[in-house]
Amino acid sequence: MHESFAGFSRALYSNWFWHRSLQLLIDAGEGLSLALGTNVFSPDIIAITHGHSDHVLGLPGFAGARRFGKGASEKPWTVIYPDGSTGVEAMRAVIAGVWRDVAFPVQWVAVNPGDQHRISRLRVLEAFAVTHVSTEKTLGYRVLETRRRLKAEHASLLPTEVERIARRHGRDAVMEEFTHVVFAHSGDAMPIDPALVTGADLLVHDATFFGSSERRAPIHATSDEVLQLARTAQVRSLVINHLSIRYDRAVAIPKLREQVLASGFTGECWLLDESEFINLND
Repeated sequence: MHESFAGFSRALYSNWFWHRSLQLLIDAGEGLSLALGTNVFSPDIIAITHGHSDHVLGLPGFAGARRFGKGASEKPWTVIYPDGSTGVEAMRAVIAGVWRDVAFPVQWVAVNPGDQHRISRLRVLEAFAVTHVSTEKTLGYRVLETRRRLKAEHASLLPTEVERIARRHGRDAVMEEFTHVVFAHSGDAMPIDPALVTGADLLVHDATFFGSSERRAPIHATSDEVLQLARTAQVRSLVINHLSIRYDRAVAIPKLREQVLASGFTGECWLLDESEFINLND
């Protein structure tokens, strides 16, 4: 897990997640630039889920390290954030105010649910609506990849027959495009719609509480809800994060492992707790 991803999650303090192969950061909590070190020049995009302090206070430090550190200081980067987010706009003003005469190679892109930002020829980053607090606009994000597959009506044919049709009528006669979810992140949120992440390679989802009886308002998901979501959507790997600091980890981690086993979810399952990825399948 550490070879492909890095992150930090401590509810109310700092949250961020780095998908290395996509060069994509989700959120920018405190300590981000320090944790990345020389890798601070790698990410191309920071997608902010919402403007709460534990998700945005690392932006000024990241901007400074990126601009003044030894490395690719002129490499452009993009911040994607919910349109109208007061927290993100506040951090944007801090960066401009602290370094008044400095030009940063950063593009700020405000988005709404359904908006897409192209990150490569076959991949887009898409924002989707989530349920969190009403006072701060909040989004989730997913990376969609365009792929091709054999049309269902040809699935029973022998390869030689498929090739014969393709030679006669062209590849489009036997192949069709479809969209695959490479990665999705809920931010802080209630359970998202499983249809958004069906068959996803990786889902990162808020699981602040163990059960709904501990939730005083519909603003965070529970671990049992997320495990059922992941099972329904048949995601390959699940990372739960934002686990409440109220729980003693010596008790919480065994309980999470019991929930994973009882849920019937058969994919990889991890807890991101501070900077550690804890395997919940063990």
